[in-house]
Amino acid sequence: MAHAGWKKFERRIARDHGVERQPVTGERDGSDIKEHARYVISCKCRSAVPKTVRDWADSIARCGRRYGKVPVLVMKEPGKHDDSALVVLRYADWIRLQADLAHSETVVLDGPAL
Repeated sequence: MAHAGWKKFERRIARDHGVERQPVTGERDGSDIKEHARYVISCKCRSAVPKTVRDWADSIARCGRRYGKVPVLVMKEPGKHDDSALVVLRYADWIRLQADLAHSETVVLDGPAL
């Protein structure tokens, strides 16, 4: 039987980060990727991303290309705290940021050094 598209997607993402896909066994904790040193990653492969989110992401991507910068979409619901906002990046930009991070010095994110 052929592997479902979402399984292939999870495998590609896992390989990009040097780890393996976490099989669905009923034992996992929500992560789709096994034991990454820095991240807990969940992959979602759907027939469509909500149009509004796609439009916003496309718009900021065009702006990023125009200025040679990494486009980042930050969104939240009214009335929610800013720290619960979601950050959306295109995967290619995420990979470039990870490469930059690997070559930079220690990063501190509101907590212990990573």
